[in-house]
Amino acid sequence: MKKVMAVLVMLTVAASVYAGKNDTPEALAEQFIAAVNAKSKEKQKETIHPQCFADLSSVQKEYLDETLARDFRKTIPDKRTVKVTKLDEGTLPFGDMVVWPLKPTHQLEIEFNAGENSSSNIIRFIAKEKDLWFIIVPMINDENLKKYEERKKSQQ
Repeated sequence: MKKVMAVLVMLTVAASVYAGKNDTPEALAEQFIAAVNAKSKEKQKETIHPQCFADLSSVQKEYLDETLARDFRKTIPDKRTVKVTKLDEGTLPFGDMVVWPLKPTHQLEIEFNAGENSSSNIIRFIAKEKDLWFIIVPMINDENLKKYEERKKSQQ
């Protein structure tokens, strides 16, 4: 009995060490879903490439925080579909409206029912670096960032 318990403890420890590793797009999706459902900014940021947070002005940081907070408006149910699609080589999503800190290579789409007659999709762009997958969050370009800043000032 003690040997069985010891094996179970070792398996639990091993599972916790490898839990949440984003070594596949699907594992990244599950890590993202867990963060969204826990409403955890810290766990959400673990799914996003660190370069997306580098060298941000205060206005860019505020915009990014608002953008990421939108994820917490929903709870993603267990019954869902995760799709991963390779992006075309030539063009990046959103054209010149945004600046990508890293080039995304795939689209991650999470589809689920949000209500009795309502469905919802969450789309994120992802890339692999050093055997790990990350969400790549773009920043709006300078022109749109100025419009954002002006709108925020007018709301005060």
